Amino acid sequence: MKLLKAASLICALVFCLSAGTAQAKADSVALYTEAVMTGDIPALETLLAPNYWNIAANGHIEDKEHFIQSIKSKELVVDRLTILNARTALIGGAQLVTGNGYFKGTSVPPQPEGLMRFTLVLVKNQGREQVVLFQATPVVPSTDCKDGNCKIQ
Repeated sequence: MKLLKAASLICALVFCLSAGTAQAKADSVALYTEAVMTGDIPALETLLAPNYWNIAANGHIEDKEHFIQSIKSKELVVDRLTILNARTALIGGAQLVTGNGYFKGTSVPPQPEGLMRFTLVLVKNQGREQVVLFQATPVVPSTDCKDGNCKIQ
């Protein structure tokens, strides 16, 4: 009986220790939005694929180097970037994520602010998930579509 209790105690301790060190899989979209809003350059260096493209709501396109430089130099300062109602489609080894949300910030050249449709493409690169494309498209709300998420089931 003591042996059974001791074995149970050891199993419980092993379970608790392994549960305490286990980490939830980080959400790459949330990490991306947080890094952009806080200007976290080291995080962006890791999160963005080498062939990353950023297509802003004004149609301006930047590669990884120029996007990061625009954040470093404060040509792009993002106060708010939320992505809601995200939907994901797997295409080969890539994930296509689209959702709606809000953008507020300042940039050179200026960008529209407000309700947006966001699209991100994520890929696995050397064992880590990275963003290879981000695009923001302004959305005009209508009476039947206040959040820009219309007719998608």
